[in-house]
Amino acid sequence: MASRQATKRLQKEFKTIESSPPPYIIAKPNDENILEWHYVITGPEGTPYEGGQYHGILRFPTDYPFKPPAISIITPNGRFSTNTRLCLSMSDYHPDTWNPAWSVSTILTGLLSFMTGDESTTGSIQTTDAVKRKLAADSKRWNNQENPRFTKLFGGLVVQNRVDIARAEEEKLKLLNAQHERNGSEGLHVEIDLSKLDPEERARLANAAAAGDSERLCIIM
Repeated sequence: MASRQATKRLQKEFKTIESSPPPYIIAKPNDENILEWHYVITGPEGTPYEGGQYHGILRFPTDYPFKPPAISIITPNGRFSTNTRLCLSMSDYHPDTWNPAWSVSTILTGLLSFMTGDESTTGSIQTTDAVKRKLAADSKRWNNQENPRFTKLFGGLVVQNRVDIARAEEEKLKLLNAQHERNGSEGLHVEIDLSKLDPEERARLANAAAAGDSERLCIIM
């Protein structure tokens, strides 16, 4: 159970981060346990994580802010192992360097900075930029379909993710159809992964295929 001081401090930090969130970061406590916070980092432009959506957890000790939290990330990202405690200067790996003046915003800003760098630590992994970009492109689908904690806590993002995923698939279709028209080639197949779409979008694209675009659509169930 959180101490009175930890509860008061974390409630104050939640108000602060709600009113003035750091760039690329949102965070909120679990309604059932104020010591467990969930964050979402959006991959910054100009990095291999651009457009990615990374959900993770901060687990605070009962005597916070005098001791640091454990930090982990859930969404596959190519930089850190998932569901693994990360060794950072602001994590529970280093209570000796912890500063009680640091906050949730400080911690997550530091995590983002470390994520976009290339320094190694316990919990980090080595992958190519191509792998990171692929995981970034798939992160919203993964969060919506493979991450029940995300869907429970971030309903607004779940809805927006559906819109973004459908839009990305439509843009892919338009681009490849335009290429087909320019080249005048026959039998061009556009692969649309229906598993990434909500039921309405699935039905719309399936109808498009049935209406005569079958030579251009390759539907993946």
